[in-house]
Amino acid sequence: MSAIEKILVVHSEEDDIAIQGDDKGWITNFFKFLSSLLLHMNYRDLLLESRSLSQLKKSELKKNIIVVLVVSPHLTVENKGYQMISSWLKQIVTTQKASQDEVERCLIVHKIVFNFQNFPELLKLNHYQLYEIDNVTGMPREINRFFGSDAEKNYWMKLIDLSFDISRYLSSKSKKTEVKSINKRARTVYLAEVGKDLIIQRDMMRRELRSHGFEVLPKNALTGNREEMEITIKNNLSNVRLSLHLIGEDYGDSIEGHELSLVDLQNEMANEYSDNLIKENLKNDKKKQFGRLIWISQSIKNITERQKIFIENIKTEAALYEETEVLEVDLEEMKSIVIEEIETGGRFHSVNRAISGYAEPSKTDSSKIIYLILDKEDVEEGQVIAKALKKKGFRVVQPIFEGELVDVRYIHQENLKRCDAAIIYFGNTSEAWIRTKLQDLMKSPGFGRVKKMIAKAVYFRDEKKIDSNYLKKNNTMILGGQAVFKLLHLKSFLELLESKK
Repeated sequence: MSAIEKILVVHSEEDDIAIQGDDKGWITNFFKFLSSLLLHMNYRDLLLESRSLSQLKKSELKKNIIVVLVVSPHLTVENKGYQMISSWLKQIVTTQKASQDEVERCLIVHKIVFNFQNFPELLKLNHYQLYEIDNVTGMPREINRFFGSDAEKNYWMKLIDLSFDISRYLSSKSKKTEVKSINKRARTVYLAEVGKDLIIQRDMMRRELRSHGFEVLPKNALTGNREEMEITIKNNLSNVRLSLHLIGEDYGDSIEGHELSLVDLQNEMANEYSDNLIKENLKNDKKKQFGRLIWISQSIKNITERQKIFIENIKTEAALYEETEVLEVDLEEMKSIVIEEIETGGRFHSVNRAISGYAEPSKTDSSKIIYLILDKEDVEEGQVIAKALKKKGFRVVQPIFEGELVDVRYIHQENLKRCDAAIIYFGNTSEAWIRTKLQDLMKSPGFGRVKKMIAKAVYFRDEKKIDSNYLKKNNTMILGGQAVFKLLHLKSFLELLESKK
């Protein structure tokens, strides 16, 4: 096709009425900011024009343009200008055989919330929400103040996304030949839709992934009835290497006609896809790689009983699948983990690395290895147990807490892979932390573990309220006399180890 020569910003006249306290309208400001961003991206020769729907001419809608359509309730399907755009869209879809690449020549900017019921042709395009949600009322509202912390999160970052997508499209079209990726799926991520409280975090994650050259699906918001959504989700999952789910306080909006939320549906379908893929991989020599990372926000404060059950179910289900991992870490740490998982192949392609302060286990020492799992705050207390175990002739390995997060996680997995038994120390930490570590023990075969673990236990420093049935159900011993440590507290654990010589 011809090189892009023009970007046309199309809008309703009513959306450019002067803003109170400003002599310019919303569209005029938007046009100015977009022009400035593209200029900084070195697209000086690109013609950028603004056109109201009433002024739009059919002759302007050519093959060598990009249309940025601003939508608001002022846009009606009967408008002649919109009918021209609709015809143009149908033409490029027909001409290019529904190529998603060509459909990206039309981008949809939301000035305020918009009902697409009468505009189905717009749903499969790229969308950019440039309005905000009121924290108190939960209602959408226009952004008329374009500077400040709120505007930076809700307006400017989405505007940068728009500019980035335009730039990426222009760059791909400027190349005479398109280099095909050796394995596009290996660098593609499914980033699940989220509840209202994590929209900004999801945008940040999406932006980070794309900046590293990863493809992110779904490209557009999931819409339609449940059956239509399921088809879209299933198709997307089949084309990704990693499924990423961000879980917070909000359960998410229910799907029309169902109590189930979209957040929950995506999780269910990713579980189902993972289960089916495991069965397929057992039959085939060539394994199809797929993993799931579930991030649970550390900022959860106000949570409904429904969401509490949903999160508990997620953790329980995740423990059943080696390919699924639940992480309760800082979002920045999560970004690093996601990128490492894709770049290195994660547990499907484990690579030994030289890490400062960590030595590979001795190949000549046949002593049993005990992994003493503890939190950073409990390191000093835990050394009493470590010394006692070493005196009994065991090798004791522990987590590391310094250095790169990817190395901390790698050592944890290596220890899980090699140890003969494990003790989780319950000192200053929480029950949720304990459960996460127990799940890691259950999923250690997913990190490459081949031998059965002889024993696992939780050592209680103090009297703690924890579901003992949960521990027993997971074949986990309960140790500790809720008093000053004595070797006697480890008697049952050591007897089990000694019996397996």
